[in-house]
Amino acid sequence: MKTTENREKVAKEFFNAYKNQDIKRAVSLVSEEGIFRYIPLGENGVGKIKGEEGTTWAAIANALIGSFPDLTNDVKNISVDNQGNAIVQVFIGGTQEKEILGIPSKGKYYNVEHLFILKINDQGLIKEITSYWDNWDWFQQIGYNPS
Repeated sequence: MKTTENREKVAKEFFNAYKNQDIKRAVSLVSEEGIFRYIPLGENGVGKIKGEEGTTWAAIANALIGSFPDLTNDVKNISVDNQGNAIVQVFIGGTQEKEILGIPSKGKYYNVEHLFILKINDQGLIKEITSYWDNWDWFQQIGYNPS
């Protein structure tokens, strides 16, 4: 299989596992040293993908599922380049049932467009996740005013 096809397959598998709330499966597609950067969260959105200490992607994903039990995603597009990147346009949504990040639940549903850049090595493992989204849009949809 060509490397670009493999990278697209890894990206699809990762988001399918996330959609099915199978964080263990999603993390199995990541290299041991894998890192993530969730740009809208600033310093709080940087860490390892795997692990037991500090901020991890797995912990954030599990916290989101805990607060939004119906959390899902809808991948709209995956573009792969020759530098090891899979650029994924995905809408992530769910209904908030519990507090998250100090944001109380108002029981509202959100659906926010995200852009993920997955750096995937030649072994087919994700070594970096960078994500962007409009945090203000998310706040408005779940009924939160940060001021």
